[in-house]
Amino acid sequence: MALLEVRDVTKKFGELVANDRVSFTVDAGEIVGLIGPNGAGKTTLFNCVSGLYPVTAGRIFFGGAEVTGLPSYRIARMGAVRTFQVVRPLKDMTVFDNVLVGAFLHGAGGAQAREAAESCIELCGLAEYADKSAGDLPIGGKKRLELARALATRPKLLMLDEVMAGLTSTEVKAALELIRHIREKGITLLIVEHVMEAIMPIADRVVVLDGGINIAEGPPDRIIDDERVISAYLGAKFSRRLQAKREERTNA
Repeated sequence: MALLEVRDVTKKFGELVANDRVSFTVDAGEIVGLIGPNGAGKTTLFNCVSGLYPVTAGRIFFGGAEVTGLPSYRIARMGAVRTFQVVRPLKDMTVFDNVLVGAFLHGAGGAQAREAAESCIELCGLAEYADKSAGDLPIGGKKRLELARALATRPKLLMLDEVMAGLTSTEVKAALELIRHIREKGITLLIVEHVMEAIMPIADRVVVLDGGINIAEGPPDRIIDDERVISAYLGAKFSRRLQAKREERTNA
């Protein structure tokens, strides 16, 4: 049974169709990439899955239970948690207290919540900033803080919305290692990402949206050669560059 099932989901804003009968699944333990050009409907779909937006049509299931129409806090308590494309720290609170907020989601006691927060801060490389104001962190630190706060909720499914956007190449490499480590802990990941060189090597499967429609789905090696994806998003030059990188890793 799939951990997440998105079944024929449509989301309209008046006459604008942001998602049009989108269907896909995410199995437990997978890393699934959700890609597509700007305006493809990726973040809108995240908002529907996480309960921020009501769907216009279709159904969403998580852990075998239907969550269509449930408020976001109930979906989060079930274990489906997301980060935001625009980071949203509680900027007047410390880094530690920001993460502690996430640890309290399931009503954990003070000592248990503090232990969970400390563990997530350490995992995300924020220990030296724990007592600093969250608003003073650089963008890379704020991205890691958003991730640490989400991890503190003890998610089964972690949905990352462009967590690597705006990062340096060194920060992207560190983020990839962190994502792999998170998967090793048994957490499933659904990732919206524009840094294709980053998402393709770590994703088990990729779902491609264009104009709100699911135009392709499959392993990264197949997706980068899909003519519909090349035309809508990647471009032939980008596809050849990814192919060359893949061959380099194979021959190394």
